[in-house]
Amino acid sequence: MARLLTRRKFVYVSGIAVAATAATACGGGTTPTEPTAAPAEPTAAPAATAAPAAPAATTAPAAPESKYSEAPELAEKVAAGELPPVDERLPLEPLVLNPVHEVGQYGGVWRQLHMGTTDLAQNSYKTYEFLGKFNPDGVIEPNVAKGWEFSEDGTSITIYLREGMKWSDGAPFTTADVAFWWNDIVLNDELTPAKPAFLKRGGELGTLEIVDDYTFSVTWGEPYGAFYDYLSTARMWQPGHHLKQFHIDYADEGELNALMNEEGYDLWTDLFSAQTAGSNNPGTPDLMPWIPTNFVDAPLQIWERNPYYYKVDTAGNQLPYIDRLERTLLTDAEAILLKAVAGDADFESRRLENVQNYPVLKENEEQGGYRVIMEDNAGSNIGTTFWNYAHQDEYLRELFLNKDFRIGMSHAVNRQEIADIVHKGLTPPSQASVAQASVWWEEKYSNAYLEYNPDLANELLDSVGLDQLDGEGFRLRPDGQRLSLVVTVFDEARTSQIEMAELAKDHWRAVGLDIVNNPVDRQLWIAQTQALEHDMSQYIMGMGHKTQTPIQQQVMFCVQASSTHWAFAWALWYQTDGAEGIEPPAEIKDLQAIYEQCMAETDLEARNALIKQACENHAENLWMIGIVNESDYSRFMVVNNKLGNVPDHIPGSNALAFNVSQMYFKE
Repeated sequence: MARLLTRRKFVYVSGIAVAATAATACGGGTTPTEPTAAPAEPTAAPAATAAPAAPAATTAPAAPESKYSEAPELAEKVAAGELPPVDERLPLEPLVLNPVHEVGQYGGVWRQLHMGTTDLAQNSYKTYEFLGKFNPDGVIEPNVAKGWEFSEDGTSITIYLREGMKWSDGAPFTTADVAFWWNDIVLNDELTPAKPAFLKRGGELGTLEIVDDYTFSVTWGEPYGAFYDYLSTARMWQPGHHLKQFHIDYADEGELNALMNEEGYDLWTDLFSAQTAGSNNPGTPDLMPWIPTNFVDAPLQIWERNPYYYKVDTAGNQLPYIDRLERTLLTDAEAILLKAVAGDADFESRRLENVQNYPVLKENEEQGGYRVIMEDNAGSNIGTTFWNYAHQDEYLRELFLNKDFRIGMSHAVNRQEIADIVHKGLTPPSQASVAQASVWWEEKYSNAYLEYNPDLANELLDSVGLDQLDGEGFRLRPDGQRLSLVVTVFDEARTSQIEMAELAKDHWRAVGLDIVNNPVDRQLWIAQTQALEHDMSQYIMGMGHKTQTPIQQQVMFCVQASSTHWAFAWALWYQTDGAEGIEPPAEIKDLQAIYEQCMAETDLEARNALIKQACENHAENLWMIGIVNESDYSRFMVVNNKLGNVPDHIPGSNALAFNVSQMYFKE
């Protein structure tokens, strides 16, 4: 039975009870064994007792029947003595995956297309293993961890690993790997000069306690219930048994220098980092379903099946089903598109998913032998316009703080025209908020002050003291000067920011606002907005979606200056406890207080309710003007028609809420 953790609502235990037998796999190939009943869950061994003397054996005893099955290539290695039996390779309580459609079959090669080091993250979304994993509903469930529980006061989390789990090289995976990561990497100032933010609460790093080989806890000085959100991205381990040979505190100095010379590194820290799990370095043990065997710059990079992978299907078959990955190196995104159209990609989104590519990929589905499957829309708002609330011009600062001015500017924008002209009508008009495919979204958040109503816009602008016009029809400031505003536009062709800004400029000019657009590149845009050397700015706003929560993104709460381009000075004030930045108005302090409550709250439903309060705050105050949301046709996966166990709609973004290890090839 699954271990029962008894701390009321603070408990999450992996649902490892095995479901009823799945349907028979269709198609040919090597079909895994399908018992008529699910394999019994391992139980703790009974207490040892004195054993009676065994009678002399006259025949060799029969080998015990395995409760699990494995890929034929692994069974051959077991028979040849190259691998231990599958029961010994799996943890005592493997993670059991309910199949999307059916129990699959072993075999096949997953073909991927990529552009080298720039696409190192291609598989991080799909194959990396974290403590927890989002399910299709956006709830984080146990993954590498068997379960976790918060203390009653929320200041501590205890995490339970899977007993008997192993690295891809067969070495035990235990809390010793957690301790090595924490003590020898995180706390090592040479390797980690800036400590991970997710490990901090109230600016202070938590404290690690190793309870036993499969249990550890982290404690903070303040309640930290929102640590739950980071379980979906936390990889709190490294293979110490492998990495110590590259670590200055463990390695022989001469041997370490020789390794640095051999690999071409001047610093031991660079050598070490290149060898860590997650770096996709061949030879480094990992927990992923497939492990790279050569480097990413090879013409064809090969990832082989991990024989110690810890997940099984409901029939007791060790995953993954697919034998290996083959990643073809290409020169540019156009080459990737052409090969995908030709049917040379099996499960691919990177460099392909955008509105521009959608039509050509759809048109060639039948010829290419694939289907285009949509992913959840991450809800990014495109063309979002921000004000400089810390403007050096006192009049402009007060004007931007006037909510009626902001609402008037919002009603002046014809969003549907922008969507039709720039995005072929595929991007829905919307204010910036959380993604529609999330538990926090409500229609009123997206629709607040959204209507195109020039008459209302004029009325509101008049009401804030902008009722005087010059000879050209532009509104005047109280000092008699023309109100002229420069919009610093993030020049990004992919999202057509300049085209959108030019149309919005025309809409604002129609209600008497003199607007000038100033397109700049990424570095200059960030520099100017953080230096507060702008009137207004324009880019994208994403407040959170199913597989990246508002707590993880933080931008809606105005608490992290580097990511809060809509109110940098207010966030800096919060981040520095008032030592820097500008003190925000009460409504922004309310947002920051909601964030603090979210961080402490251990109950998921209560935390979600708090996030909705933050969404209400944004909808009511309109801290930024949203224009259009990304298209429902902008995020998708190109999927081989022969690939099974792929849902009709892929949950989350970048397949983060989907287990790729259960995909299989049909005949």
